Formats: sequence, C-alpha cells, structure tokens
Amino acid sequence: HPNSREPLATLLDMFPSVEWVHARSAGIDFITSPQLRSQARGGVALTNAKGCFSSTLAEYTLMACSYFAKDLPRLLKNKNAKNWDRYDVLELRGATMGIIGYGDIGRAVAKLADAY
Repeated sequence: HPNSREPLATLLDMFPSVEWVHARSAGIDFITSPQLRSQARGGVALTNAKGCFSSTLAEYTLMACSYFAKDLPRLLKNKNAKNWDRYDVLELRGATMGIIGYGDIGRAVAKLADAY
C-alpha cells in the first residue's frame, strides 16, 4: 500500500525488538523510507517475495493475451444471444510478444510464451 511507509516506521519505533520485515510483494519500494533504511542498517532485515508469484502472474499474462486475442467478451455475448456468426480472432501462435522488464515475472512469461 502506498501509504504504508509511515505506519511501518512508527511500528518499528514502537517495537524495537523487531528484527525482520517481510513484504508479500515482489518489491519493497512502497515501504522503504529514510527512517526504515536507517533501521535496516541497525539490524532490521527487509525481505520480499521475489519470484514467489512469477509463474502465477505469467499464466495470468498469457490468459489475458488469449482473452483479448480471441475477444472473449464478444464470444460470451454471442453465445448468450445464440448468435453463431463467425468473426475473426487473432492467432497468438507465431506472434511476437514484447516483454517490458526481464525480472522473474518477465522471464516466466517468456518461458510460457515460447510454447506459442
């Protein structure tokens, strides 16, 4: 949460025996502050869940690509209307995918997309 910097720093002041702060997200930028960095140098370890959700997010990414390529909202609307007219969809096989960022998630997306 973008507003978690101050409450976390306050909590660490209130509980000086805390030795470790772990974020479930891939990054810790949203919790770091000058005060927290100084506390980290004083012995509070800051860790994150890097790589923990990479495969799930990669699968979601490819599902989203299929969702838009096949125009799923249109397909469902036509199905509910019992409209069986043909319409063109995009083929993902052989397409070029641009991946912005090649961290754990980007590499997992590239690995899955290679199947296309």
